[in-house]
Amino acid sequence: MQNENFYVTVDGISLSCQRITPTRIAPDAPTIVFLHEALGTIRMWRDFPAKLATATGHPVIIYERRGHGKSDPHGDNDVPRPIDFHNIESDVYLHGLITELGLDRPILFGHSDGATIALKYAARFPTHIRAVISEAAHVCVEDVTIAGINDAAAIYANTDWKSKLERHHFFQTDAVFRSWVDTWRQPEFRDWQMIDELPNIICPMLVIQGDDDQFGSDEQVHTICEKVTGPVTKLILPDCGHIPHFDQPDRVIAASLEFLGKLDANQEPIRAEA
Repeated sequence: MQNENFYVTVDGISLSCQRITPTRIAPDAPTIVFLHEALGTIRMWRDFPAKLATATGHPVIIYERRGHGKSDPHGDNDVPRPIDFHNIESDVYLHGLITELGLDRPILFGHSDGATIALKYAARFPTHIRAVISEAAHVCVEDVTIAGINDAAAIYANTDWKSKLERHHFFQTDAVFRSWVDTWRQPEFRDWQMIDELPNIICPMLVIQGDDDQFGSDEQVHTICEKVTGPVTKLILPDCGHIPHFDQPDRVIAASLEFLGKLDANQEPIRAEA
């Protein structure tokens, strides 16, 4: 297993990246690109990407979006984010990253906002990717989402959560938090949705959500699965919250192995290493 940290410049913005190369690389295995949640960074994925790389034999790229971790910060006037910020993350930064790295039809693995960005990309660049693994994606705004964000804002204000996030976001911590909370709590954001774009998604998808997700209901999963055009596998995990790859990592890896093994009908399913 080899890890390499590096930077990629996209649209004048330096994005912090990490490449994970497993000891055994499966033949012709596309790279898996990880897209983090609203407060995420490379380090906050912990060891899950490395475990998935080892299990599947797929190389992995993880990157930190603008304003997160060691990537360049947002400008002073960029918070709250625009209502269409998922479009910018998809069309400018993710597309730019894939292009700069010369990735040939990668697989996108997204969590929460990262999963929404992955869905956006799959809808807007349908022939540029091989597949999507989505965890806890949002395709519309629910009351439970706003309630969860309000609870998070109270916790941030009244506990030491900020100091914990500073280990990952450094001087950008307040801006990262505000870019999540302030954006989603804008009154006009309640009307945001990307359901109309879902039929443009033609690639295979694995859609995962915990049944006790405090930021979204199972309707998010049902809507995605009903609206996309391509083949889709649904996985709702019992006794699981908003972060399935932490709450039930073995189930997520097993489901990902099965899903990736079926991508090419002429390829033997990829098995986990002993």
